[in-house]
Amino acid sequence: MIQIFSNTLDAEEELAVRDVFRSKWLGSGEKVKELEGRFKDKIGKACLSTNSCTSALVIALRSIGVGEGDEVIIPTINFVGCANAVLMLGAYPVFCDVRPDSFNIDPTDFDDKITRDTRAVIVLHYGGHPAEMNEIKSIAVEHGIDVIEDSANSVSSFYKGKHCGTLGSAGVFSFDSMKTLVTGDGGMLSISDEFYNAAYEYRYLGLPQKSKSGIDSQNSGTDRWWEFEINRASDRNTMNDITAAIGIEQLRKLPYFIERRRAIWNTYQEAFSKLNTPPEPLPDCESSYYLYWLKIKDRDRFARYLVDNGIYCTFRYYPLHMVKYYESDSVLPVAEEINETAINIPLHQNLSDEDVDYIIDRVNKFT
Repeated sequence: MIQIFSNTLDAEEELAVRDVFRSKWLGSGEKVKELEGRFKDKIGKACLSTNSCTSALVIALRSIGVGEGDEVIIPTINFVGCANAVLMLGAYPVFCDVRPDSFNIDPTDFDDKITRDTRAVIVLHYGGHPAEMNEIKSIAVEHGIDVIEDSANSVSSFYKGKHCGTLGSAGVFSFDSMKTLVTGDGGMLSISDEFYNAAYEYRYLGLPQKSKSGIDSQNSGTDRWWEFEINRASDRNTMNDITAAIGIEQLRKLPYFIERRRAIWNTYQEAFSKLNTPPEPLPDCESSYYLYWLKIKDRDRFARYLVDNGIYCTFRYYPLHMVKYYESDSVLPVAEEINETAINIPLHQNLSDEDVDYIIDRVNKFT
């Protein structure tokens, strides 16, 4: 079966993990600091590593002040963790429709969904394709709303020369096992200076930035080096050095991953020129080429046909307003039409030219 997602982990990652094991320090340490520094250099904004993208999103929401009774607008085609993060803080997810071409948030519907209780909007760059950030930010500024970028798909996406995930009050990235840069689990939070201190403390049990470890306190001459204070109540969301060591090696390889994905994307675009396919990135924008989709009238039969021919496919993401748990009464016609017609086909750096040719042949034989 040709998989829809794949990772590239080699000897470099194995050696990096071995070195961490030999150091006897497996927790959050020098490797975590190194990965944060390297990622900051890449995106140009302060970074805090986390144990997942979802926890990074919860920290971002808490840091900007989202709480009980607030509303957070979310494009309905999105990962379930996004809506859950809002609910976990006692706030309400308000689902809005998406654009029929890019599957990104529809700025007009976003504007229509704003109420006096709206505190923030979470913008997903679907499949690594940058959303229309100038228009979204203009609406948000007009209403005093914070913008959080869900850049889980967008580890190397750029909007008008700026890295996606750096354009709002906060941005979150995912390094889970199905992403482009893989650490098993893990994430990264980029956040504006005004919220950085709160985010730092929410990440690890409410401990302030200047807290010392017991060993450091003892070495500095403190008599009772086990004593500490916290500034707020929080849980533990830190990355560890094992994860970070993998991430450092993956970050070095990332340009190749993106280059290969772009090449496959271009091949698909040419081969499927007569089908309903994704748009190219907006002017002066760059994609991470994380997802590729086709819109097919007989989508379910097409999906079964691909699987029967050894090509795994799926649809990311099932519209959240249609999930019964969220008890949404929204009617979002564009997302609902996409849900009936769109399917994601394999796009990752481990696809061989033979795999790509086979996928193209099978698709064209059906269509």
